[in-house]
Amino acid sequence: MNDSRIIKRYNAYYRGWCLAFGEHTVDYEDDSDINWLYGDERIGLILSSAFRKKAQSELLGQRATIPEFSLSGETVRINKLIYRLRDQAESENTLRLKEFLLRSREAHMFLTSHLFYPRTRIITFARQKPIVIMYKEMQPLKFVVE
Repeated sequence: MNDSRIIKRYNAYYRGWCLAFGEHTVDYEDDSDINWLYGDERIGLILSSAFRKKAQSELLGQRATIPEFSLSGETVRINKLIYRLRDQAESENTLRLKEFLLRSREAHMFLTSHLFYPRTRIITFARQKPIVIMYKEMQPLKFVVE
């Protein structure tokens, strides 16, 4: 079954600015490329430094076409960048993100931060859009479930 929807993307007006992620629970492992934060009405992804550089360019860069974010049982795909899920925990977290995005009336993506994770930007998917004084809307993201 393939399902898709549009996710609104936002970028901060000033480089480095972002909202705080807020209270959350975490599924975190030091050696993981993707770590998961679960907050009230939002899910955050903390990416390893090597994976973050590639993924943020694909997710937040300006493009001629709408970027595509895809989740399947074995992979996370951002345009042509493919990340293979490595274990059951990553598969379960991916499933949780799929359900969150598909059940949200409207979905938004932007960067946040948290004092527990210094110098880290969190790719955040939320049900509410961020504060308009800090973020501007950019080209949307197409989310596909395969």
